[in-house]
Amino acid sequence: MKLRHHIDRLKHWLLELLFPRRAMCMGCDSMLGCDRDDLCESCRERLSRSWVGVRATDPTLRLDGAAFAYRYAGPAGGLVRRLKYDGVQVLAERMCRELARAAALLRVGDDVLVTCVPMHPRRLRSRGFNHAELLARGAAGEMQLEFGDVLMRTRNAPQQARLTDAERRTNLRGGFAVRPEWSERVAGRRILLIDDVFTTGSTAHACACALRDAGAAKVYFAAYAYGGGSKHGQNYQRKEPHGAAAAISEGRKGAA
Repeated sequence: MKLRHHIDRLKHWLLELLFPRRAMCMGCDSMLGCDRDDLCESCRERLSRSWVGVRATDPTLRLDGAAFAYRYAGPAGGLVRRLKYDGVQVLAERMCRELARAAALLRVGDDVLVTCVPMHPRRLRSRGFNHAELLARGAAGEMQLEFGDVLMRTRNAPQQARLTDAERRTNLRGGFAVRPEWSERVAGRRILLIDDVFTTGSTAHACACALRDAGAAKVYFAAYAYGGGSKHGQNYQRKEPHGAAAAISEGRKGAA
């Protein structure tokens, strides 16, 4: 355990030495640096102007309400990509607080079970963590609500970010189910489902269907970023980290 602790400290030290946390803006990749946290002053201002809050969604998605922190276009998208593809998990701290602030506007009450969009085990092993779970656990803590790893993937479908709108609508049909050990606790409950980004709503719909099939009374949805269509930039993909980048991403995880 001591050796592991020293290794983690060394990784963190090397990370801060080579890539100081505030040397690059996580919203726009500017190398001018950040005075206060992970965003430059320009991105901080742009982010504040992109607040969304509660927003109506297509009734066919089977959601009882939906709320979002910010629009994806701009700094919010940068934060999501850094967390999701680069593994900068420390960003989840601020994102959870802002996501919880948006979700609170739904007024879901106290007896609500918070859960997240699950990741297929194969993809989870490859990436090392589920970004949606990080956000959901953090938001649940901020809201003082119960969190449960309720849903599971029933098949390893292609990533939504790589598909067209039409393909998204069919890609996830029947792709989720409630874990057997959670079936009784989901029945009759109000559920708050959390993800990082809302695009066409296909993922939220597929998860909502699985929850309602298990007897959930109501299903609410909250995401950090609202895209409202596949042309908002969600198709941007970073390569999985390797070599030096892998060490940097691992160091960011340790700093979270």
